[in-house]
Amino acid sequence: MKPVVNQKGMNMDNLSNEDVVIDKLEEMMTWNTFARSLVNQHLAKGRLSPNQWAAAERMIAKMAANKVARDAKSVDVNVGKINDLLVHAKVKRPVFRAEGLKFSLAPITLKNGQPAANAGAVYVKAGDEYQGKISGGKFHAGRDCLDDTPQAVVRAAQDPRGVAVQYGRDTGICACCGRTLTDPVSIEMGIGPICAEKWGL
Repeated sequence: MKPVVNQKGMNMDNLSNEDVVIDKLEEMMTWNTFARSLVNQHLAKGRLSPNQWAAAERMIAKMAANKVARDAKSVDVNVGKINDLLVHAKVKRPVFRAEGLKFSLAPITLKNGQPAANAGAVYVKAGDEYQGKISGGKFHAGRDCLDDTPQAVVRAAQDPRGVAVQYGRDTGICACCGRTLTDPVSIEMGIGPICAEKWGL
């Protein structure tokens, strides 16, 4: 049977449960303050209290369960059409609205000029709630992703123009600029002609 190896190349089969917990905490400490505090205490004192061990194990188990739930909602998706829309749209910060969702490009660089971790990805929100991101040909569901979001993402990716028109007709709002459609032609089309030209729809 092939040994289980962690991100650092350590054989997890040869580690005690405490070693495994500390190793997991070290993987999480860059973004989880509680994990960082436990690791720092373990380094300083060489031990954690029984309550701290129990809390660490519960947190790790919860993180693992959350990952399983997110993975179950993740789906393969060809984001090419939506990505092309966002990249080539002749607006400063393009946001595409469809299927009750908002699609936007992840920043390429941070404010300090450093490369952004998710450059090239497409963020997905429902209202102001983060649903996940599309990268590497897959929709990666976030923690609070709604059950119907993954398939809505797939539908939007397959036919951006079709879902944009449907969104405009259903809501009376342009899928590209977010403004209310008032012109009779725009209402009939389900999208403003100026936006259609700017976005290549």
